[in-house]
Amino acid sequence: MGTEIKQTSDDGSSSSSTIIGPLNFTTDSSIPPSSLVDERTVPCIFCSKCYDFHSVDNGADQYLAHLYLVHRLIVGDVKEIACLASYCYYWKEKFRDEPAEKYCSVMLLNQLPDGTSSRNEKYFLLSDVEPLDYELRQRLRREKLDLVLTRHQFERTDRNFQRDCLYCRDYRSDTRPDFVAHLYSKHFLQLGKPEHLVFVDELIELVQDKLNRLICLFCEKVFKDRPTLKEHMRKKGHKRINPDNHYYDRFFLVNYRLKERPAYVPIAQRKQESSVFQSDDDSDSDWSDWNGEEQRTTCLFCSHSAADIGSVKGHMVANHSFDFDQSVAGMSFYQRVKVVNFVRRQMHILQCINCGERFGDYETLCSHLSTVGHHRLDKESSAWDQPEYFFPTYEDDQFLCHLEEMDEDELYDTSEDSVVISESVNASINIDAESLSLENFRLN
Repeated sequence: MGTEIKQTSDDGSSSSSTIIGPLNFTTDSSIPPSSLVDERTVPCIFCSKCYDFHSVDNGADQYLAHLYLVHRLIVGDVKEIACLASYCYYWKEKFRDEPAEKYCSVMLLNQLPDGTSSRNEKYFLLSDVEPLDYELRQRLRREKLDLVLTRHQFERTDRNFQRDCLYCRDYRSDTRPDFVAHLYSKHFLQLGKPEHLVFVDELIELVQDKLNRLICLFCEKVFKDRPTLKEHMRKKGHKRINPDNHYYDRFFLVNYRLKERPAYVPIAQRKQESSVFQSDDDSDSDWSDWNGEEQRTTCLFCSHSAADIGSVKGHMVANHSFDFDQSVAGMSFYQRVKVVNFVRRQMHILQCINCGERFGDYETLCSHLSTVGHHRLDKESSAWDQPEYFFPTYEDDQFLCHLEEMDEDELYDTSEDSVVISESVNASINIDAESLSLENFRLN
């Protein structure tokens, strides 16, 4: 039984769309699967190219990059999707018979994905604003959690586990918890507490493969022989997996917990609630004495913050020799957005905003910026003028909110190079359209 979403059509008949690949267990219940679908060969939504989501080369990231660069598709809030492989299988089936415009938000930009100027290039955004996408994500999260909990219970109680120790070949364990506990108690190899782990077989295979290839589990360095590797891991305390490597997140039960999500609100109701003419007769219309929480703006180069944007800009001039207003003079609003997100990103990855040189730590980067005088933006460079910098580096970046307070003449620059054209959406709220709301979807 796969994940199936039934949709009622205008004539009252029902049609079903099924995610390719089963979301249930195999016929042999004693051997639960390790994933919802086959994540080793995930096909592109639009073409036949396949990716391995379990690859250590970040196969999922390569897949998303391919969608953007080749097919102009961006998946919104992708980290919130419980099983990206199943999600992609489903939309591949939908887009096989129907155009992407039916379910995606569409916008026209004057740039190609590589940053080359080109008029009216079409891009797609697939997100949970679409009711079908929203319900799909919710179902995948529930399915994933159920599968993981069942797999975890199986691994805790199964007594048919047979595997040689990674170090001493004369030890064999009947259960996975005993095997993991043995690695820690006898060889001081820390994989995590057995009660917190899931998909243990895959984790052990991964660790075994790294050791066979003479790769340190923690720092990922490669050594010339096994004795040198073992001595390094012992002396450096690297006989454990790196908690900062998110590739290992799939093996820890805590990462599958369900997060609270706001309830879906139908489009018609959202439109009504957001109306500027909406009023409440029982509410007090005098808001003059209301004081909201003070929002502070953070410097582009350090952690200094202040409630007044002018104070932050003065700080950047005095401490970082960076005059923001002068640097973005003559730029359109959207170019200023790119500049802010570009500087934020460069500082986050410890890379110079001017020459692009990368450094090992924040202090070295700051020293370089001051010594060489690279606290300035190269307006002629196309490094910052890329579509990817339309998206904020950090959530709720208050610096972006203050860009609207620039001079009105500059804010509404309508030059051809800076205009983002919104494609009109032919949609109306009526009884038929409202039938597509969440309340009328049924999952079997």
